[in-house]
This record gives sequence, C-alpha cells and structure tokens, in this order.
Amino acid sequence: MKPKKCKVCKEVFTPIQALQSVCGYKCAISHAKEVKAKQQRAKDKMTREGLKSNSDYLKELQKEINTIVRLIDKGSQCISTLKPLNDKFDAGHLYSVGSNPALRFHLDNIHAQSVYANQYLSGDQINYINGLSEVYGKCYKDYVLNLKSVYKVLKLSQDELKEKITIAGQIVKELKVLDLQYPPKVRLELRKKYNERLGIYT
Repeated sequence: MKPKKCKVCKEVFTPIQALQSVCGYKCAISHAKEVKAKQQRAKDKMTREGLKSNSDYLKELQKEINTIVRLIDKGSQCISTLKPLNDKFDAGHLYSVGSNPALRFHLDNIHAQSVYANQYLSGDQINYINGLSEVYGKCYKDYVLNLKSVYKVLKLSQDELKEKITIAGQIVKELKVLDLQYPPKVRLELRKKYNERLGIYT
C-alpha cells in the first residue's frame, strides 16, 4: 500500500486496506463524529427548508433585493432629503410593501434612503417623488409613478421564489466583488439590467 495523509491529523501513514483514510483508532472516531455531524447539519437544513412558508421565502428574497439596492446606490444620497447617506441606510420603497405588494421587488421602486426618512417619516413619499425627479429626471419619475398601474398583481410559486433568491444572491456577490460607487445614469442602467435578469417583472 502507498502511504497516505490522514484525513484528521494530516500525518502520513501506511494504510492496511485501500479504502482506509485515517491513521488509527482515535482519528477513526473523530472522523466518524465529523461525518455524522455533517450529515445531521444537512438533515437539519432540509428540515428547515421543508418548514419554510411562502412568507419566509418572500422575506428572504426581499432581503436580497434590498441588498442589491444598497450596493447599487452606495455612496449616493438619500432619495428624499438629497443629503449624503450615513454608513447605515435603508432600501426605501416608494410604494410600500403593505400598500403595493406587487412592486415589492421592483428595483425602480426601491432607492437608498436614510433610516430617519424611511422609518420615522413613513417613507417621506412626497420628497421621495421630488428626489426621483431631481436625481434622475422627470421622465424617470413619471415612469416610476406609473409602475403601480402596470404591475397590479405579483404571483410567485415557492419554486419560483427559490429560483429568484438564488439569482439575487449571485447578483449581490457580483456587486460586492466590484465594490464600486456609480453615477445616477449607471444606477438606472443597473436597475434595468438586474430587473431583467431577475425576471420577476417581464
């Protein structure tokens, strides 16, 4: 038998049989515990996935979408106050999730907003609309205001939600690797690009 490196202690040993992967009794016990723990973690994950409701998946997707918005708008200003953002800021919806659930994932309905404007001024909608016009132009503001008449219902199955979560997660990773700050025109281009890639609003 050719010498091998033990999977546990990494010491080189000569195995007695071809399938032997550990050097001795102590490492065999450790390896068996590790394998069992790994199997249990996989089982627990499957159990958790099985217990998830549509509401859980909606929240998970919203979290990823909000992260995309924060990464696109990083280094910009609050859409309502037009003041520079702090390190901690929200992904604020023009049309709230409660009032217009069909638009909850639309990237053009979500922009960087100060915590105060989003959480304490209930989204500060009037200034939000003015901010869209100031930063991106009247045509874009009108486009965003018209979204609620275009998308009135959003229906995603659990499998579709899982698929969108995976896609959104990939986009987040890509944006984090780039780690850039974008001018207004590019921010809109990225919103369009990622809306199309997510395929929620087609």
